[in-house]
Amino acid sequence: MILVDIHVPALGNVYDFQLDEDEKISAIVEEIGELIGQKEHSRIVGDMEKLMLCSGEQKKILSRNLTLAEEHIRNGSSLMLL
Repeated sequence: MILVDIHVPALGNVYDFQLDEDEKISAIVEEIGELIGQKEHSRIVGDMEKLMLCSGEQKKILSRNLTLAEEHIRNGSSLMLL
């Protein structure tokens, strides 16, 4: 498990998440979307498959088919959900 910050520009907030670095990013994005929706008491509308997790440090969109470990995301990384 790693601790990361996830910035969500659409909401103007940053959230701390503890994530399994060996889980596929596609599953993580869905989980993050659901948890943020619960916290903000709203539902994320639209296609969850279109949400992207990005690394500002690496300046790239993370592949939904890889894991955080495979994308070299480590404890303390800052990510963005778009």
